[in-house]
Amino acid sequence: FKASPEKYAPQYGGYCAYGVTQGHLVKVEPDQFTVRDGKLYLNYDADVQATWSKDIPGYINSADSKFPALVK
Repeated sequence: FKASPEKYAPQYGGYCAYGVTQGHLVKVEPDQFTVRDGKLYLNYDADVQATWSKDIPGYINSADSKFPALVK
């Protein structure tokens, strides 16, 4: 962990990954998560997690493009 902490850090600053796709920075429930391609994605709750799970690659692409503007 000490050698590469960024590997274990949640994506999108720890905000809900699905929320980022919708243009919002939303808190999460830490037990609602997905590890995809070695990256940790957190979600708001179990219902949002279910929606996120329907198209993870698409949601990741969307969140990756929207997140930089949200944190400005």
